[in-house]
Amino acid sequence: MAHTLQSGFRRGSPSGAPRREPIVMSTGIWSAASGAVAQMTALDVAANNVANAATPGYRADRAVFRQQLNAAVDSTMGTRSMRFSLTRTVEPDRRQGSIVQTGRPLDVALRSPDSWFAVATPKGERYTRAGSIQLGSDGTLRTTEGRYYVDQNRHPIRIPPDATSVSIGSNGAVTVDGIETGVYLRVVEFPKPAGLIKEGTLLVRATPQSGKAEAVPADLETQSVESSNASALNCMTSLVQATREFEMVTRVIDAFSNLEQRTAEEVARSK
Repeated sequence: MAHTLQSGFRRGSPSGAPRREPIVMSTGIWSAASGAVAQMTALDVAANNVANAATPGYRADRAVFRQQLNAAVDSTMGTRSMRFSLTRTVEPDRRQGSIVQTGRPLDVALRSPDSWFAVATPKGERYTRAGSIQLGSDGTLRTTEGRYYVDQNRHPIRIPPDATSVSIGSNGAVTVDGIETGVYLRVVEFPKPAGLIKEGTLLVRATPQSGKAEAVPADLETQSVESSNASALNCMTSLVQATREFEMVTRVIDAFSNLEQRTAEEVARSK
């Protein structure tokens, strides 16, 4: 664990003159604190994955940590402080979930793991893997969260109010009362899908790192949905592990705190 010298001194020498002996004060508490913050992020991610393990179209989150060494020199004491910090990011797990047959005409699942349905939101176009399409009271096709699925021209898809049956074909074609309407679900892919940022539970948004959405021909499994790619068992294991590691790090912080308190008391007694 990294340490540094601080400005405490012990007094007393055989000749009676003050003896300036540096007392070592640990900065390891900062490393431990970085670890505690990292484990809090890991706990949040694991808990969210557990909560959505049964949500169709959900892509699990992954907490990614990068360790960085910060070195600083105290110009007055000539000592070096070395502290570790962790940079934290949360990335979606891009693995495809299993496809489950439902028999429902409006359920569709994307066969390609890097394809997305385009939906309209108040913040602009967003993208989802969720294919459990709902028919709104106004005739629009919506996600379970109320976002509009859009067609190849980026317009919300509306079904005539007198329609008796609606289904989606494997090519994304919307069929009403057994007749193809010429309207297709907009399906897109990205040059660098790793650059996508999650927005809420089921949506992602494009970034400069991901590149712009590019329309592709739909390749769908009909009357099916893609289940969550978050394994309930693996998520619970991650949650337990993160909890134990957080408890371990907090004990380390307590140990360093007690050490510094005893050292401060020793400095006070030596004066």
